[in-house]
Amino acid sequence: MKFAIVLLIILGTMSLLSMLMNEYPDFFGKASFFYKLIQQHSPYSSWWYSILLGLLIVSLLSCVLKNIVPVVKTVKHFNFKTINQIKLTKNYHQIKIKDENGYSKVKSVLKKHLYRIKERADGQEKLISASKFKISRLGSIITHIGILIIVIGGIIYTMTSREEFKYLVAEEHQQGKIFSEYPDFFSWRIHISENEVITVTVDSFRVRYYDAGKGPRISDFRSYVKVFDKNGKKIRNHEITVNNPLVYKQCTIHQSDYKPLVEEFFRNIPNRKNLLQKIKTKQEIGKNEKNWLTGLSLKISKGKSMIFTGMVAGFLGLIISFLFWRRDIWVAFERKSVFLTGKPSKNKIAFNRELERIIGSISK
Repeated sequence: MKFAIVLLIILGTMSLLSMLMNEYPDFFGKASFFYKLIQQHSPYSSWWYSILLGLLIVSLLSCVLKNIVPVVKTVKHFNFKTINQIKLTKNYHQIKIKDENGYSKVKSVLKKHLYRIKERADGQEKLISASKFKISRLGSIITHIGILIIVIGGIIYTMTSREEFKYLVAEEHQQGKIFSEYPDFFSWRIHISENEVITVTVDSFRVRYYDAGKGPRISDFRSYVKVFDKNGKKIRNHEITVNNPLVYKQCTIHQSDYKPLVEEFFRNIPNRKNLLQKIKTKQEIGKNEKNWLTGLSLKISKGKSMIFTGMVAGFLGLIISFLFWRRDIWVAFERKSVFLTGKPSKNKIAFNRELERIIGSISK
């Protein structure tokens, strides 16, 4: 645990330093030896980040392997207390019962309160060991396993991450001169994996503007796309907006940019950037919705499902640990007397209230 805490402190410090260096590259010296040494151009796939995550995996795995067997044994094990042992506890209670079926009725009361029961005889004494939510001991193990899955998923995510960008012209403009001269701008062939390739085309792209006389301010962008498999069979249609990307397996395509659909974009002419900006401004003032090409960005990365699985496991582990805390009650019978005591793993006030209710039901 100490080793893991040290690792997390180092990891947090290095991540903070990396963030500041990206935020202020001139101050930290973007061309310096240290900047290149820690691979600041891609810190989350750098050697130092991978080493720290690897050590964290070893630490978490060691913690899980070391504790899982003792915890499972504790969950399965029931210990008993005799009358003398119960009397040594601070909160023991002695209840006189007249009913000959008191023993079975005590068991019934405990079961109604969701306690699991084990019985044993010790001479003239009948002993009961009752426990509730013993599985809470597994909460910390499940939480550690969840964190371990998140870290492994994070490594896979950074190692397999790939980004691409492409401008696409909508198929509604295929009748023009642009299609015959620049056909590559009408489809995007994407290699998702070694065995899977998809092709993305755009039916139409629209730039929408605010109404009610708000000038040429843009409201949103919409790319209506189609996805085909390697055999040319259409897989799906999708409307891509800024907050609604296309998600297909580990592939995500976002709406990222737009440019005016003019010949100047395709030609490598001097002062191309300034010229395109003037045309773009003119088209926006005229609230031109159609004569644009869309810029789409692609991100492919594996490990997302592992990260979400780890989050769910960690969340469940925390719920089990904090909400379903363990409670133990020991009962011993001698003739017509019941000796009872209990102990919680936490939240003594709530446990004492529950114990009072159990004692009240037994007394009745």
